[in-house]
Amino acid sequence: MTNHSLKRQGGFMLIEVLAAILIFSFGMLGLVGLQAATINNSISAEDRSQAALLADNLVATLWSKSKLANGSCDLLCAADGGNAKDYTNWQAKVKAAFHGGSGVAKLDPSNASLVVITISWTAATKNNTAAASHTYTTEVVVQ
Repeated sequence: MTNHSLKRQGGFMLIEVLAAILIFSFGMLGLVGLQAATINNSISAEDRSQAALLADNLVATLWSKSKLANGSCDLLCAADGGNAKDYTNWQAKVKAAFHGGSGVAKLDPSNASLVVITISWTAATKNNTAAASHTYTTEVVVQ
């Protein structure tokens, strides 16, 4: 009788092992997905940090020049003798730092000492899916 019950349960351990492997595989797939999301978030944070540093770079230039044009020419026109060299150099840095990047600084029409800095870029993707567009905007008072 004992021999008959052992024969009947012989394949049960194999099913347990297969179920354990299945559960372990789902756990590993979850960890791989979590790692991919972490990498994407890290890249996004790096881009936002770079945009903040570039905006800070322009703010430092504005504060050091401390002369703004009244909207009749580009932002640093008056400080650079009419050619806005610092502003165009900053825009070139933004374009070089980001894929599809552009940087714009505008004087607020209602407040001549308020400058609105906007940096836009398209996030890089590894496959041909639709890329996300990002924007960083900050305001600074320059007198």
